[in-house]
Amino acid sequence: MRLGRLTLVGIAALALGCAASGGVEPANPPTPAPGPPPPKSEPNLADRAWGVVSSTRFGVDVALPERKSWQIEELKEPWWIARHAPSSSELRVRTWRTSRLSKREDCAEQVALWRPGAPDPKKNPESVVERRALTSPSGYQTELVVGVRRASAAEIEGYALAIGHTIGECYAAILTTRASGGRAEASVGERLALFADAVFPRIERIGIEDRVR
Repeated sequence: MRLGRLTLVGIAALALGCAASGGVEPANPPTPAPGPPPPKSEPNLADRAWGVVSSTRFGVDVALPERKSWQIEELKEPWWIARHAPSSSELRVRTWRTSRLSKREDCAEQVALWRPGAPDPKKNPESVVERRALTSPSGYQTELVVGVRRASAAEIEGYALAIGHTIGECYAAILTTRASGGRAEASVGERLALFADAVFPRIERIGIEDRVR
């Protein structure tokens, strides 16, 4: 997938940049002695066992891969939330009413106020790997931003952020996913590609007459 390759390149570049700050390895390092078998690969999501989750409260349909492995929360918080514990992934979706004169940038600013710890491409442009327009939800002008950042010295966090706007209403979807270990870059890249290419483009509004206030 196009986005998958670009995402992996961006993540690899970030990893190399972080590694460079720790010094340069010798050109011919000594051959290490045989050690224990490599750790198991990072848990990942696969393009299979899809299921659609419909939320009347938030007025959205969301298709998820490996649907049965996700936990859904839509009653206690002001966001529709799906969590996939095996891959340390979380998806948040919300729509809300706004001024008829508002723009997509205003919607993004509101998300930053509500979720100050969420990925913010405007404040951290160096984290951005890909940008593109989305045609979902239908009738919205939506931009998708995919990026990666260091969550800690040992953990990488990838994110996909979609902000959309139509007359009098905003839409936001935020995915974050984390991985560590030797395959962290590949795992995060594969998840981001799956969501950017197959999940975010299929999120749709339902029951528009019952918009969340």
